[in-house]
Amino acid sequence: MRTGQLGDHVEILSGFAFKSDRFNDEGQGLPLVRIRDVKPARSQTYFDGDYDARFVLSDGDLLVGMDGEFNCARWAGGPALLNQRVCRVRAASQQLDEQYLFWFLPKALKDIEDRSNFVTVKHLSAKQINEIEIPLPSLDEQKRIAAILDQADELRCKRQRAIDRLNQLGQAIFHEMFGDPVAPSNRLASRLIDIAELINGDRSSNYPSGNDIKDEGILFLNTTNIRAGELDFTKAQFINEAKFRSLSRGKLQRGDLVITLRGTLGQCALFDCQYETGFINAQMMIIRAKATVLPRFLREYISFPSVQAKLKGANSGSAVPQLTATQMKEMQILLPALDDQRRFVDAIDSARSVQNEIVAHANRLDGLFASLQHRAFQGEL
Repeated sequence: MRTGQLGDHVEILSGFAFKSDRFNDEGQGLPLVRIRDVKPARSQTYFDGDYDARFVLSDGDLLVGMDGEFNCARWAGGPALLNQRVCRVRAASQQLDEQYLFWFLPKALKDIEDRSNFVTVKHLSAKQINEIEIPLPSLDEQKRIAAILDQADELRCKRQRAIDRLNQLGQAIFHEMFGDPVAPSNRLASRLIDIAELINGDRSSNYPSGNDIKDEGILFLNTTNIRAGELDFTKAQFINEAKFRSLSRGKLQRGDLVITLRGTLGQCALFDCQYETGFINAQMMIIRAKATVLPRFLREYISFPSVQAKLKGANSGSAVPQLTATQMKEMQILLPALDDQRRFVDAIDSARSVQNEIVAHANRLDGLFASLQHRAFQGEL
C-alpha cells in the first residue's frame, strides 16, 4: 500500500499561550481548550481577553494533546480558543480523507509514546506528528474504511450509553421504593453516627511510613485502592505484622465500609475480599455498620450520584477538598426497615447482573474494534 509522511498532507496549528490572568470559570468570553479538555471535548475554563481569530475552534476540529497521554479527539464544545500544548490537525491534501485521519491518528500517537524514552512528563512535537508515515489507499478506499470504523464505533457508543444509564439505576430504584434519598424531611432519616461506628486510622507516631511499607504482609489500604466503588489491589501496599500490632485503631474487619475523606471525596467500597484485615491510610475512614443497617445497602446509598454531590458540597473548603469527622457523623441516611433494605439490595443485584453482561459485551466490542482498526491500516479490511 502507498504511504506518505503526514506533514505532506495535513495542516497543524499549535495553540497559543493565553494569559492565565484572564482565565475564569464564570462563562466570561470563549471556552479555552487546555490539555485536560481534549478527551472530554468540553471546557469549563473561559478566556475574556483579546485573541487572534486563527485560534478559534469549531465543532468537528481534530485536536491532539501534546503532553501526557497524547489524547486525540473531535472538538464538540462550540466556538472555543486553542490553548498552548494542544494542536489542531486538518487534512490539507486531496489524497487524505479527514475521517480516515481521525481513526488513524490515535494508534500512530500511541506508537510514538511507546517508542519514546520519556524521563518525566511526556511531550509531543509538531515535528513528530509531521514525520508519521500514513497508509494512503485511494480516497474512495479511505472513505470506505472510515465508514466501517464509524459504524463499529457507534455500536461501542451505544453500549457505553446503556452502561451509563445502568449506573444511575440504583438511585432510581431507591427513589421508586423509598423516595428522594437526600430529602431532609423524610421520616426514615438517621444520622450516620447512630447507625454505624466511625473509625479513623491511628495517626500517632506509629503511623506507617518509609521503610514500614512492604511488598507483602498486612494490607495497608489507600485511596488508590478504591475505583468505582470497588476495591482494586493493582497497586497494593503492605506493612509487617509487628507494625500492624503497634497500631491502636484503623484496623479493618470483613464487612466494613471504607470511605475517602480527602482529595477524591466520598469514594466508598465494601471490605470483602481476599484479605482478612488491613489498615487504612490517613485519607480514609472505616464505617462499621450496626445491626440496623446492611453494609451493602449503606454502600449503595453513599454511592448514589445525589448523595455524592451532597458530600462533595459539604467539604471543608480548604485547598485540598476534605470531609471532617463531624460532617460524617451528622450525615443523614434514609434508613428503611431491614427487610426493605434486603429487597433493595436484591433489586440492585439483579440490575448489576444485567450491567455486567453489557460491560462484558462492551469489552468484547472494544477488542474487536481494536482488531478492526489494526487491520484497516494494514490493508486487510
